[in-house]
Parts: sequence; C-alpha cells; structure tokens
Amino acid sequence: MSRAPVHIVGCGGHAKVIAAMVEAGNRLDIVSFIDRNPADGASFLGKPVCDERTFLDGRCGEAVIIALGEGVRRRDAAACYKVAGFSDFPAVVAPSAEVADGVVIGEGSVLMPGVIVNPGAEIGAFCILNTGAILEHDCVLGDYAALAPGATVGGDCRIGAGAYIGIGAAVSHGRTIGSNAVIGGGSFLAADAGAEELWGGVPAILIRKRAPGATVL
Repeated sequence: MSRAPVHIVGCGGHAKVIAAMVEAGNRLDIVSFIDRNPADGASFLGKPVCDERTFLDGRCGEAVIIALGEGVRRRDAAACYKVAGFSDFPAVVAPSAEVADGVVIGEGSVLMPGVIVNPGAEIGAFCILNTGAILEHDCVLGDYAALAPGATVGGDCRIGAGAYIGIGAAVSHGRTIGSNAVIGGGSFLAADAGAEELWGGVPAILIRKRAPGATVL
C-alpha cells in the first residue's frame, strides 16, 4: 500500500512523538519538517527542514500535521495555514490507542500511544490526547483542547476549546470546563470550571483567572 506524503510543522519533542506515530502506521510518509528560519541544509530525524515562509508560498495542495504542543501556537498555525490555502490536515492515531467505533475525531487531532477513547465521545479539530490519556463515554472535547499524559476525563464531560487538562489530572463525571481553562497536573476536578480559569489541587479549587490568550507550556 502506498503512503500519502505529509509534512510536519515543528521540530520539537512533540514533533518527534508524532513522527514516530506516523512511521508506525501505514497511511502517511513524512516528506519534510517545517520550521521558522531553519539553518541552510538543516535536517530533523533524517528528513529535510523547510523554511515555513517558502513552504507557505507554494505548497498549499499538500497535507500538513501541526506538531506544536502549545495550544495557542497550534491554533494560530492552523489559521495561518488555512489562510494560505491548505486544507488537508490528517488526524493521527497511534496504533496502540484504543478508540471505540463511531468516535468522531476532528482534522489535525493526534491521539498518542496508550490513549483510550470510549463510545459516544467527540474530539474537535487540532486536539491532543497525550500518552495514556483517557476520554470517557459521551464526552465532547473542543477544538485545540489538550489532555496531557495520564489525564482522565469522566463520562459526559464538556471540555471547551483550547482547554488544557494537566499531567495526571482527573475530571469527575459530568463536568463542564470552559474555553482556555487549565486544570493543573495531579488535580481532581469535581466542580465546573469557567472559561479562562486556572484550577488546581485535590479537590481542585479556583486559583485565579487567566489572561486571555495566555500560553500553558
């Protein structure tokens, strides 16, 4: 079976993991990585690194994976590539991820090794479900949201766009988390969290409001 060519935006640790997932599958073949202002002749994982400005100027028919771990950067990059005319953003699911039949996965989202997604869940565009994360039944994960390694979200939760659930955090059944909210690593959230709020602790409490557009990583 021939593999479709794809380019990966980013040359960091997140890109390494996504590249390994792509290589382990049988659908895609990495042609190059894309970065801002790479050195002449630069390479990453044995593949050439293209200058982003040059790439955006003339490659809009080609498939792209945005491998940026920070949600704000991922959102901005997706918007930039779409304005430039790109429209093919394949989702990538690790072979070891367990995804129930009928689960909806939006464009550009990545599901890392060991992820479990149970029936009725919906995953938006450009989301990250990192290593070992669990998204239980009937949850809705908004665009650009991310579950860090080992995060667990109970059934029937609603996670807003750009929200971030930290490493090892747990969210109780039926909770609503607003857009761009952050649940700190190791926390247990048993209440609803509003937009642009930072929660942490066991049980989690509201720590403070976040500045609009603030980064997490």
